[in-house]
Amino acid sequence: MSADPRFRALWSSDELIPYPREAWLEGGFSPDMLPVGDEIPLDVAVVFTAFLEGDIELYDTIQLTTEDGSLDIRLIVVGAVADNTDLLYVLDPRTGEILQLDLARQDVQPVNSTFRTFVEFLYQFALFVEADEGKPGRAGRAEQLRTVLESIDRAAFTPDGWWPLVISQLK
Repeated sequence: MSADPRFRALWSSDELIPYPREAWLEGGFSPDMLPVGDEIPLDVAVVFTAFLEGDIELYDTIQLTTEDGSLDIRLIVVGAVADNTDLLYVLDPRTGEILQLDLARQDVQPVNSTFRTFVEFLYQFALFVEADEGKPGRAGRAEQLRTVLESIDRAAFTPDGWWPLVISQLK
């Protein structure tokens, strides 16, 4: 399997990176939780990068626990915010959700319902960036993008969520 053909049309092969689709399917992930194909973008302006700095690497597992054992969660690193690699995107294998883990503040917030919808958001955002002609008209296009993204994953648009913040910065 290879990348979604739409991804190949937008990004060169050097701008895509494989993810362990087969291993995750064998590990119990449902196919509808994962992006089509076995490659995702390496970098999407401002919102995403697979280039990580420090000791944490792409697809590493992070274990969040408390001393009393009331919390024991395993998360898989799938990228970071391009301008702030202390904001990691992580996949919760129990739910399939993409979360944002803030290493500096030790905070977690929801981003997308599944890895598939997250990568679709990245694709739609990249199309928006590629077509951008500057500030005039951007606010209207940002609203159109918001409508498209909400149709893909309405749960990603909680009032204090990541994607509403991103959209507001586009206006």
